[in-house]
Amino acid sequence: APLALGALTIGSTVQEMSAAYATFANNGVYREARTYTKVYDSDGNLVLDNTQDSRTILSEKTINYMNYCLVNATRNGTGTEADLRWSHGITTAGKTGTTTSNKDRWYCGFTHYYTAAVWCGYDQPDAISPVYVNNPSAVLFKSVMGPLHEGLENVGLYNYDKMKSVTVCLDSGKLATDACKNDVRVTEKFVRTADSAVYAEDLSTE
Repeated sequence: APLALGALTIGSTVQEMSAAYATFANNGVYREARTYTKVYDSDGNLVLDNTQDSRTILSEKTINYMNYCLVNATRNGTGTEADLRWSHGITTAGKTGTTTSNKDRWYCGFTHYYTAAVWCGYDQPDAISPVYVNNPSAVLFKSVMGPLHEGLENVGLYNYDKMKSVTVCLDSGKLATDACKNDVRVTEKFVRTADSAVYAEDLSTE
C-alpha cells in the first residue's frame, strides 16, 4: 500500500531519486545514474565500460507541466528553504518528502544546471525534530547548490505562455458550461496546450 506514496519495502536510494528528478531537468530523457564511466588497466586496455542507459520516457508536454508544478512547490509550498531564486536569482524546482513522525526528511530538486536529492534520517528511525529549520534536507540542498550557481545565468524550467487558465466542472471534469456557473465548487486549473521551447522567467514578477 505505501508504494503509491513512494515508500518501497527497502526504500529508495538518494541516487535513484536524483536520477528520477534529473529526468525533469533533461526534458524527459532518463539517464542511468553511475559513479564511473570506464576503467582501464595499466596497459591502457579497457577493462570495464559502464555505458549509460539513456532514453526518453516523458513528453515535452508532460515536462512543461510537471516543472511548473515543481517550481511552485519550491517557491510557494513546502520547499521554500531550498529556493535559490532570491539568493542567487536561479529558478529552482523540487519537492519535499516526510514520512510518519518526521522520521525521514527529503528534498529532491533541480535547476537548469544541476540536480540533487537530499535525505536526512537515522540508521535506526527516529523523529527529526525541527529546531531552526523546517526541513533540514531543503536547507542542505540550498547550502550545497548555492555556491555551484554563483555567477550563472538564470534559465527557466517551463513555458508559462503555453498554458492557459480554464474553468472546469468538478463533477464531470470537463469544461464548465453556463449551467455550472452558479456552482461554488467550480475551480480553475492550468492546462498545457502546445509544445514549445523553455524560456527564462522574469524574476521581477510573481
